[in-house]
Amino acid sequence: MENSTSSGRGWGRPWLPLLVVIGFVVAGIVGGLAGASLVRERAVTPTAVATRAGAAATRGQPVVETTAQTVAGQVYQAVGKAVVDVIARESNGFFDEQGSGSGVVVDQRGLIVTAAHVVAGASTVQVQFATGERHTARVLGVDEANDLALLQVDRLPDGIPVASLGDSDTVQVGDVVIAIGSPFGLSGTVTQGIVSAVNRSWNPPGDRLHTGLIQTDAPINPGNSGGPLFNADGEVIGIATMIESPIRGNVGIGFAVPSNTVKRVLPQLEQGAQLQPAWLGISGTDLDAATAQRFGLDVDRGVIVLNVVPGSPAARAGLRPAQIRGNDIASLGDVIVALDGTPVQGMEDLAARIGTHQPGDTVELTVIRNGQRQTIRVTLGSWPQQG
Repeated sequence: MENSTSSGRGWGRPWLPLLVVIGFVVAGIVGGLAGASLVRERAVTPTAVATRAGAAATRGQPVVETTAQTVAGQVYQAVGKAVVDVIARESNGFFDEQGSGSGVVVDQRGLIVTAAHVVAGASTVQVQFATGERHTARVLGVDEANDLALLQVDRLPDGIPVASLGDSDTVQVGDVVIAIGSPFGLSGTVTQGIVSAVNRSWNPPGDRLHTGLIQTDAPINPGNSGGPLFNADGEVIGIATMIESPIRGNVGIGFAVPSNTVKRVLPQLEQGAQLQPAWLGISGTDLDAATAQRFGLDVDRGVIVLNVVPGSPAARAGLRPAQIRGNDIASLGDVIVALDGTPVQGMEDLAARIGTHQPGDTVELTVIRNGQRQTIRVTLGSWPQQG
């Protein structure tokens, strides 16, 4: 069900506020283009205004000033009807609860991408198209780690285009982006903005650390979740997943799962995969040069283990936390310096790489303990269900 808000937070000293129990979800690990073959029908996309203007300048023709609103209008006319409303109903026995979000058609066979939390717990899911037709949809697969779900309807109404999945690796800060969805149930709402940041990490309260996200100031509100973030060529470069807001409304900070992540998991979702985020079960902070020098370490990059969750995979593997007195580290426990033989740069790096794994996978952590390096094998678990 739709639940895409959180309270605002600030960022303080690097080692204390990053106390994230690593359920580790990675939203943007670059996974190749295995899912590109799913998009068999490409929509007719508009030519980006900036590209047209550049070509005109090359030919010596006058360049007409245009606005991002013009680009948004072109994108809406070309692929706006590929965006759908997703209505999820959950039966509680005596009455039904209804939640809503958005989605986007990515294949002529009736495949629709949305956010996993939009359809979580739903007993029935329906999709309403721009034509007004409403069809029952099947949930083919879910990727909770990246907050993605794949739906399918038996057929697409006439006149519904298919949106192309673009290359999110080419997205740059400052690029114009257009969000289309159903904020607060207002179908077909178009907003525009820019890419505010790429490869963004974000940790909503009570949730796991999310990495690799596209951040945008294009207004995104409850109901936009699962809807597409388009570039100026009308290609989907992200799927709206959450906002950062103390008021459950847009404050100019929204996040989207990159399209290349969607491409990577689409084949698995079409086959019915139920992908879960892998869980290590620690909280930690980045090792820095000053701390390394203080404790006589021969590296200045890694993760200081601050807490090990009882009963977690980390606890079963015997990882040891640091001893804390007040707000300071009195003595080190384990410092994670490598994962499967590759150096770990810090918490976000470790989170992203754990996020490429599935529960049940075994990884090798290289740790410094009492000044000596040793290798610890950990079988990852599933992120605990939120109570």
